[in-house]
Amino acid sequence: MASNSFDNFNKATQTIFHDSPERKLWLAVLGAAAKDAVDDNWLDFKGYPRGIHKTEDQNYFLHPTRNFYTVCAYAGLDPEYVLRKMRRALNAKQT
Repeated sequence: MASNSFDNFNKATQTIFHDSPERKLWLAVLGAAAKDAVDDNWLDFKGYPRGIHKTEDQNYFLHPTRNFYTVCAYAGLDPEYVLRKMRRALNAKQT
């Protein structure tokens, strides 16, 4: 059976792009989105109220789009794993 170089692409383990600057960038993008979704601050980085944006930040993980799956692929992470962890974190914030 021939091995495909993309077999391990979406796993949360080492990928062919393990230490690339691009992967680090996409991990930072996903990390910033996660922080925004669970953060309790009511002001954004410019000092504006985040009321509407807070819902959008959470919906990125509650109702994932193609964009979310693309970011996870570029970050080398399994999107279903990320969704499980983020939904658990968001549920814990509500209780």
